[in-house]
Amino acid sequence: NRGGSNQGNLYYYTKSKVQLEWTNQHSCGNVNNHCELVFQYMCGDLVRDGTTTNTIPDDRFKCDKADCNNDMEYGMHENYEYYKECRARQRNKGLYTADQNMKEEAYSTRQNNNGNRRGYECPEERDYYPYWHTTDWRDIVVFTNDMKRCEMYQSESQNVKAKGYCKYPDNFLAFKEAQGINAKTKNNKADCETHKVEHGGEYVYPVWVENPSWGIPPPECLQSPWSRDNHHGNNLDGFMNNYNWTVPEDVIHKNCVMRLRYNITSGELNDGGFDPEINASLNAEKDDAPTGIDIATMHGLPVENNRGYYFKQDPVVHVFDFEDSELNKKVALEVTLNTNQHGRTFEDRSHVFEIRKRPADIPDNAIIHNLNVRGKRGNIVQTYPGIEYDFQPNRLEMKEGDYIHPQWTGANSNPQNNAGQGRAGTDRSNMLLLRDVTWPKDGSAEDEANGCFACNYPEIFSDTTNFMGLTREDLMALAYHDNYHNFGDIEELDDTATYFDLGPRKITKAGIFRYLCTRNNNFTNRSQKGEIRIIKG
Repeated sequence: NRGGSNQGNLYYYTKSKVQLEWTNQHSCGNVNNHCELVFQYMCGDLVRDGTTTNTIPDDRFKCDKADCNNDMEYGMHENYEYYKECRARQRNKGLYTADQNMKEEAYSTRQNNNGNRRGYECPEERDYYPYWHTTDWRDIVVFTNDMKRCEMYQSESQNVKAKGYCKYPDNFLAFKEAQGINAKTKNNKADCETHKVEHGGEYVYPVWVENPSWGIPPPECLQSPWSRDNHHGNNLDGFMNNYNWTVPEDVIHKNCVMRLRYNITSGELNDGGFDPEINASLNAEKDDAPTGIDIATMHGLPVENNRGYYFKQDPVVHVFDFEDSELNKKVALEVTLNTNQHGRTFEDRSHVFEIRKRPADIPDNAIIHNLNVRGKRGNIVQTYPGIEYDFQPNRLEMKEGDYIHPQWTGANSNPQNNAGQGRAGTDRSNMLLLRDVTWPKDGSAEDEANGCFACNYPEIFSDTTNFMGLTREDLMALAYHDNYHNFGDIEELDDTATYFDLGPRKITKAGIFRYLCTRNNNFTNRSQKGEIRIIKG
């Protein structure tokens, strides 16, 4: 919503490598909480970015021709019917919801009890994984603090397991909506098959249908990488946490999106919230009453105690035990605790990207490495919670004979006052080899590299310049985008296109190559530089 690299969509070839990067504010992989991260993707003919930041309506009569699925003004991932089915479907009543005042349907969850809507996603599906109902998402990888959970995550994934749903007559919900009736539907087989409903002037029963699995391998399951809390930044290695995704070969589609869901659970919930005894039986009897989560025993107190050690909204506790009851009241402390936050899911989604079949002239066993640009125009404050410009991946290691696919997007819609070079409001990038180091330091590996990270001038190019063995035409394209403009105002790339695609190129020269973007290299933008290490085949 704040502008950025949003003009032009990227595409990736099947079986190519894409590095995914992320930060998570509340820490992961350490003792401060229990953490899970889940990466997924979906594709669909009507999946799109849209042309406005307004949320797509949930009233179809507010959309063009009363058809929200095909109103291209609005971005859309899940479709209108998916959300309406979620809004009508009975929520899972076996879940722990603490003391939250819940609605009866799946669009109400403990952390979203009022049913706030974000696009057409189903809040219950967003907040819980693995989900028990059919979805459009395919699993890529799960990161967990507790590797014992991997078997469950992989066996319950829709990648390998069929998921059921209650199928009502065609257009059942649409007819009820047109009649002004909020229909209610069931979420399990037993209730589904006994739910008699009126449709078309007669009473009928829905049927329980098992959607087959995606028929693809289960998601990879890995140990959660370390990150600190209250910090959107790098890991212990000095880089953002990342995962190398191999683009699937069984999906060819123009409209795909990816999402990352991130769950944190505090230490008050046993086994990171996965204890099966943490369920609806522990819910508070009424609003603002204590839940059944026993924290008193954790502190050596009886379950019924006068010290305030109950798991509830903003409890008042008596840390010190004074004989004077009035003094006890005066020194009581309120613990800031929101029961809808202790065990919470966050989510971020990508712009639309395309998955293409790899070109026929690239061998099926050849590795294609995608090289993109992340970040946007502005200094660190102006870009937050995004980041400043950088190449992605910033450090790329590959082998001689592999392929590299440089491709990036820019924009003309950044805030006009964001710091940066070139025409105000614009994002542009290029890629040139840095000049060699002039004064190498003893013991430094700089003299082994082509390009000096501490330097800020590009190498003077000649017919013998070696940058990964690319041709002169390719080197000029990386510098000027010369396939996309007529050499107008190019000093700061203003008249180049927002989108650039060199296409995949086979790498024929081993070595270490360090490069920069000549435009985004002043103090306000730090430096947009990268390194490619090519190992001799």
